Amino acid sequence: MPTTRIDRIQDPQLRESLAAAHASLKSGDFPDVVRRAAAAYVELLRRKPELLEGLIGRFRVMMFPRLGARMEPGDDGGQPALVWDRETFGFSEAVTYFEFAVDQLVREGL
Repeated sequence: MPTTRIDRIQDPQLRESLAAAHASLKSGDFPDVVRRAAAAYVELLRRKPELLEGLIGRFRVMMFPRLGARMEPGDDGGQPALVWDRETFGFSEAVTYFEFAVDQLVREGL
C-alpha cells in the first residue's frame, strides 16, 4: 500500500525522479525541484499525447504553473515546449511545480 503520494506514481523512473525532487525540496535546491517536476509533466504529455487533443489539451498546457517556467503550445498540435524565464526559484514556487506534477502523474495513472 502506498505511504505517500509519490509512492502512488506507477512509473519507477518518474517516481524516483520526483522522490529526488522531494529530497531537493527538503534540502533547499529549489531549481532542481522545478526542473524535475517540469520534466515529469513533459514526459506525461509525451507518453499520453491524447491529453493534448482539443480544447482540453490546450487547457493542460495553459494550467502548467507560470512561475518562472512555462509551457508554450506546440506547432500544429505537437508537443508543447518548456520555456524558462529564469533560473532561480523560491520554496513556494518549487512546491507549486512539485505538487502539480505529482497530482497530474497520479491522476493519469503514470
